[in-house]
Amino acid sequence: MDIPLISHGEQVIFPEFAAQDIGEISIRPAKVGDVHGMSALINHYASNNVMLARGPQYLFQHLQDYIVATAKPKKPGKLKEYVVGCAALNVLWADLAEVRSLAVHPSCQHSGLGAKIVGQLIDRCRTLEIPRVFCFTLVDKFFASCGFVPFSRELLPAIVWAECSKCPKFYHCDEISMLYEVLKK
Repeated sequence: MDIPLISHGEQVIFPEFAAQDIGEISIRPAKVGDVHGMSALINHYASNNVMLARGPQYLFQHLQDYIVATAKPKKPGKLKEYVVGCAALNVLWADLAEVRSLAVHPSCQHSGLGAKIVGQLIDRCRTLEIPRVFCFTLVDKFFASCGFVPFSRELLPAIVWAECSKCPKFYHCDEISMLYEVLKK
């Protein structure tokens, strides 16, 4: 999957497919070959103002933060597998991490895939002994179903605002801040 944004010649990296056109989905750490598929998936939603855009340079630099869900097409073609989901766990401090860039291909939504991806990031927090993970989201019902609860963003440390200051929504943010207590006291 070493191809640029939307397509490379005849090879499409944000393919249209129905859920029944793909095989089993696996979730694993992201690899360099996934970056362009991840970027296309994330930017599909960013173009609708649902999340922040992520270009290949950002994704290569933060690759170790990401996990991907991939699926092989049932019919042989040019692509050996599709990136059908991704998300990042950004560790901000000893006691806090953030879920970023959660994206699931439209054909794979409402299948539980997003919850599985978030579950793996929460498990990663447990392994790293990070007690809290948060997200900024427009889909608070989804994150609530994963155990996150709304909280006041003013409680977040200054380090969070460094990334927020780069966001075009900084002065009129419509996202909801949600928190998950990983290591309950």
